[in-house]
Amino acid sequence: MRSPDSRRNEHQKTSGSIHALALTRRPKPGTLPDVIQMMDIAAPVPRRREVLVRVLASSINIDDIHVAEGTFYGGIPLGPGPSPTRPVTPGSDLAGTAIAVGDDVRSIRVGDPVFGVQLPFRARGAWEELCAVDERWLAIKPQNLSFETAAACGISGLVAHSAIDSLKLRPGMRVVIVGVTGGIGGVAVQLAVRAGAEVIGICGSAHAERAYGLGCSIVLAHDSGGPWDRTLLASGVAPLNAVLDLVGGRDVEDAGQRILRKDGVFVTVVGPERFIGDHPLGWSAIVTIFARVVCRIVSSRILGPRYILTGPGFNGGRMLADVAHEAATGVLPPIDSTVPFELEAMRQALKRAAAHRNDGRIVIQFDQAA
Repeated sequence: MRSPDSRRNEHQKTSGSIHALALTRRPKPGTLPDVIQMMDIAAPVPRRREVLVRVLASSINIDDIHVAEGTFYGGIPLGPGPSPTRPVTPGSDLAGTAIAVGDDVRSIRVGDPVFGVQLPFRARGAWEELCAVDERWLAIKPQNLSFETAAACGISGLVAHSAIDSLKLRPGMRVVIVGVTGGIGGVAVQLAVRAGAEVIGICGSAHAERAYGLGCSIVLAHDSGGPWDRTLLASGVAPLNAVLDLVGGRDVEDAGQRILRKDGVFVTVVGPERFIGDHPLGWSAIVTIFARVVCRIVSSRILGPRYILTGPGFNGGRMLADVAHEAATGVLPPIDSTVPFELEAMRQALKRAAAHRNDGRIVIQFDQAA
């Protein structure tokens, strides 16, 4: 590993200003594409456990929009508020090259190709040319992946791994995955199949072919025919061992409870509110949702089937090594499109993502000659 002096010299080459898609005020819900600006801001300086990454690719997650607009999980504030003197850069997923490391960094060296996640409470996110990231939320990029593909793997891979771990799948088990062809669902179905499970995918009829291609043995469209839970019950496929909900909503929770065995498990990464974060709910509604989740968790331990709300958590970065290993062997999220790191292209991409019109991850490609 390089000496502290060489690290400082490496960073001195990048001192000055960088381009960033940033905010100088908190946008109202639904206005992020109109408010975000391309700005010149000071280059970040890595702290002791941080790696300074030259970002070569990123992606757009729906929660990037929710955090920026202050509607995460209905309105839970994350990160500092932007101002003209202290702009805030959104963005979580990133991939690029380590160009400097803090004195206490041990897992990454200068020059390493890396990918990972910038935590949402940080003021300096991934939508900028240089990003200082805690080494615990980075991993070495697999050699056979492009930076663009790796940038789509962080959030999708971490959430999918967390969910599949909670399901505790065994060979021969049957699991329903609701939202099977999204960024997270595309990874989850592949992990479930590799665990030996039979996957029943729930998605829109337009995505049925993709669901079969990902490994589903049965695909039911939520927008055609009868309710998918009744179809499974009428055909004798249910009761089942497990349900993974990647969409949210009480209707999905109720359907899951109807088709599960008493000793089965319902895992959700969203909760009882569909597309939570699209609109501000207010603290009263947020508290009510959490109270409902806690009641479901407690009562399910007694009455069954088990109910679990899951996510990567504060130590989720540890799973990035698993994400990297699986990605290297072909477990990848579906990618909708690639857009350049340019203001107008990003504004249009953000509008598509906010309206849930993207069919997989939208990847942001930075100028690799910079």
